Amino acid sequence: MIDPKRKTLIFDFGNVLINLDFPRCFEAFKKTLGQDFSKGLPENTKAFMFRYEKGEVNTESFLWHLQQYAPQAEIRDIIDAWNAILSELPMSRLHMLTDLKEEYNVAMLSNINDMHEKKIHHRLESDMGIHNFHEEFFHQVFYSHKIGYRKPDPECYAFVQKSLGIEKGGDILFIDDMQDNITAAINYGWQAILHNPQGDILLTIEDYLHQAGF
Repeated sequence: MIDPKRKTLIFDFGNVLINLDFPRCFEAFKKTLGQDFSKGLPENTKAFMFRYEKGEVNTESFLWHLQQYAPQAEIRDIIDAWNAILSELPMSRLHMLTDLKEEYNVAMLSNINDMHEKKIHHRLESDMGIHNFHEEFFHQVFYSHKIGYRKPDPECYAFVQKSLGIEKGGDILFIDDMQDNITAAINYGWQAILHNPQGDILLTIEDYLHQAGF
């Protein structure tokens, strides 16, 4: 439960807590679909992905959309290529969250889709023996495909703050690796810090807390 007397930390997931491997993902799609997405997704696919991230289309529809690039491609191979972006989630970062929960409200806000959520949770269970990820490491979790909003839409931040029951946005520190998401959070009244994914959150979290006056 959120304690209104505590400050609240909201973490992005990808490239803040879990490492993302874009080159591996792009290489997998080049091999599977014959497409080079390294310079950006085609606009129609990007728009479809955003809808997928908001839960407006299901996994089957999204996979069908991707398969149109290479109708001969196996769905299993497309799923593997899509999930190839997911890399390491160090246990040390999870221990960090456990420690932070003793002093702060800890939440997560992620633009994530159904396939990636399922893959991550399967890996947490099978490789790390973690069966209650949300409850163990967070007070509350907001996945875009479940709440129907995605960053950097203002409605996303409004939904999260209302759901947390926090009156003052300044009592929130949001940490994300995308400038657009940080700018939108600041415009909504939150404190927000851009995280460089080349660094480790373990080495920067204390500095972030200090910058926010937490």
